[in-house]
Order: sequence, then C-alpha cells, then structure tokens
Amino acid sequence: MVPMQYSETFPAMGTTVDTVVEADSPPIAAFLSIRLLFERQEAKFSRFRPTSLLSRLNRGETIEDAAFAAACGLALEAHEFTRGVFNPMVLPALREAGYDRTFAEVAGGLPRAQFVPDPLKCLEIEGNRVRLRDGQLDLGGIVKGWTVDLAVQSFTGEFDGILVNAGGDLRCAGSEPGVDGWGIEVDGPDGLAWEGAVHGAVATSTTRKRRWTSNDGLAAHHLIDPATGLPASTAFGQVTAWGAETWRAECWAKAVIMGGEPVAVEASHAGYRTLAL
Repeated sequence: MVPMQYSETFPAMGTTVDTVVEADSPPIAAFLSIRLLFERQEAKFSRFRPTSLLSRLNRGETIEDAAFAAACGLALEAHEFTRGVFNPMVLPALREAGYDRTFAEVAGGLPRAQFVPDPLKCLEIEGNRVRLRDGQLDLGGIVKGWTVDLAVQSFTGEFDGILVNAGGDLRCAGSEPGVDGWGIEVDGPDGLAWEGAVHGAVATSTTRKRRWTSNDGLAAHHLIDPATGLPASTAFGQVTAWGAETWRAECWAKAVIMGGEPVAVEASHAGYRTLAL
C-alpha cells in the first residue's frame, strides 16, 4: 500500500500546531497522542496559568516532577552553550515591558533597565526536585521546541515520515514523497526567504511579530536582553536556525538575534547553521 499524507492542526502554547504524517491509514492515535502531549506540557509550563508548575515555582514552591526538572535542566544548558545570551530569568522584565498576559491581550507596559540574575545561581535542581533561590523563570520558548522534539521522537520509525510544526519551530523525521526529507519554506519580511529539503529541526525567532507599543509610546517586543533587562536592540530582525533538535535551534535563533554574528559563529561550531535577516 502506498502511504498517504494525513494532517491535523490544533491551537496550543499561544500558536498553531501542525502535524503531518505519511502513513498507510489515518494515524488517529498519533494525532491524539501529540495533541495530549501539548496539552500536558502547557498545563505544566504556561506562565499564564496560575495552577501550572511554573507558576507555582515562581510563587516560591518547590516542585517535584521529572518533566519539569528536565525542562529546567535544558534551560540551564542553553544558558551555558550560548554563553549567557539566552537567560530564562527574564520574566520580571518581560512582565514590566507589557507581556504580562497572553499575547493577544498585550498592551502598554513600561520597559526599564534592570538586573537579570544568573540562572545557575537561582535555579536549584536535585533529581526531580526544583526550587528557585531568587528571581522568576520563563520557559515558554524552550518548552515549545522541546515538546516538538518529544512529539516527533515518539513516532520516529513508526511512520514513513512525520513533521510537527509549532508556529515555526518544527522537527521532521523520514521523508515526504518525492523529497529527500521534508520540503520547508521560511518566510521573511519581504516574502520567501528560504526553501529546501530538511532533515531534523528548524526554528525561527523574530522581533517583527510579537511587538506592541508601551506606555511611553515606544515599540517593545518579547526578546529581553539579559544584559539590560530591556527589549533587545537586536542585530537582526529574524533568525532561522537548522540542526538536530528543535529546542536547541530555538535557543540559538534567539541568541543570534540578540548577539549577532559572533553568536552565529558559535552556533555553527555547535552544528546549527543560521539565516539572519
């Protein structure tokens, strides 16, 4: 039997998640499993849900949960491999800048320069137990990419091909018909920026979309420079990163936007090529 391409789309994590599968029959169980995975992750990690494990951690509770501890470990790892350009402790600055509610409702805010602490000094992980010594944590972007990775890894080898795309952070395995991998298009500010076949992960970060006007009349966006606590004065407006894992590609894309060409060189050495616009 020749495999057919099946797809499903659903909202999660403030974006749209697209799942595409090459299979002999409708992959209903896989679609349901991926949807439930995103729902579980959002319930644990959303900073907009008062009952989430992340919100509880930021209120001072000690959290004991294997998946939560793993995500916090990824955040510390990203802080180290980007040499501090990625910092998950930017939540207070992000809130003051106006991003204190889901993006559809964001308005106002007043960004101010402030100290962003070192997560290695704030975040304590012992086995499955996590607590904060200081500051507040935001794991949104890294968890979205990690969830895409988990979704694809769960079904790699079960189908001829699978792709999961969460708002531009995607990962694929196998191939679609007529392609060595999966055909991907990356949009830029002036139209199509790149197209080609992909194996593995792609992630795009931009300051051009999640923008708003703060109370001082100036433009603000969601990428906070940990060196200043302010929306970053970016070297690039959009960066796409390619590599093996979506969560790493997502972190490198953000880091290159803020750190410019020297960070792009570091990303390349780590196996993640980038396109900056």
